[in-house]
Amino acid sequence: MERKDLELGIGKTIGNWIQDFINQLAERLAKMEEVLVVDRIEGNIAVCENRKTGKMQNIAVSELPENIKEGTILQWKNGKYEIDTSNEIESRIEKKMKDVWK
Repeated sequence: MERKDLELGIGKTIGNWIQDFINQLAERLAKMEEVLVVDRIEGNIAVCENRKTGKMQNIAVSELPENIKEGTILQWKNGKYEIDTSNEIESRIEKKMKDVWK
């Protein structure tokens, strides 16, 4: 193999590795910004709604904190889903305000 071919092959390998790394980083950053609301629990699956996109996604209950229930707000932190108490309080206040105006 000629040196030029070897350099080209190494360059492609490094380029692919960098692109994979960037893609993984982008996915993790998007997940960190993701805020989910538990819509319902069906057996050992929590059906959650993405607050930003409105899309539904299924997550195994075993991957979530133990004390989740309908309406629990989740956020991805430190490689796992955690209950987001700041948004949960905000959500309760918003619901109460809507109830007042009915």
